[in-house]
Amino acid sequence: MIEMSAALAAHHLVSFPDWPTGPYSDGDVVLSGRMSREDVGTALAAIAQFTNQQKVEADGPSMLGVLLDRKVSASGGLLVRDIGTGVEIEPGCCVGLETWRDWQQLLDGRAPWLGHDPEPGVEFADGVARLWPDGRRTGGPACEIRIADLPEHLGRVQRDMQGFLELVRTWAPYGMGERLAAAIDRDFHISAPL
Repeated sequence: MIEMSAALAAHHLVSFPDWPTGPYSDGDVVLSGRMSREDVGTALAAIAQFTNQQKVEADGPSMLGVLLDRKVSASGGLLVRDIGTGVEIEPGCCVGLETWRDWQQLLDGRAPWLGHDPEPGVEFADGVARLWPDGRRTGGPACEIRIADLPEHLGRVQRDMQGFLELVRTWAPYGMGERLAAAIDRDFHISAPL
């Protein structure tokens, strides 16, 4: 069974003082409508720091201001797990969550760019896309996604991301939630039809 989730890389967060966050030293934050308030804070901190590309000094703009005033981007993408084999395909280096819709290319028999270090490998056969965590090592088990099931998987990812937007709307202070959710929705291409 395949699970597909939208994930943000949070391992690059450093001494984030602007709002409460959850633990983030282990890597990815999976987005959904079931996140704790601290996990929403962690996701927004990861987005803000990546968008800002540098630590904001005390006299600089607030991190919430960064999210509202700039094009939002974040390191991350789709995380794919095969529950049966335990194989996991993580978003590679230099892939952004804003490109999650590129996975629709699998429907046309094309492989989306999934990042590097290591670079995941993709192979098409018999109505499935086989994905390996490292394209140089394709002898072991792979995640096999039935192409016919891909729209359902992507629809679930989209609903999870929409659930995250709902949490953002209630998370942000000073009535900023609607604007913040709208900026993330716009730049991560969440609500537009698949």
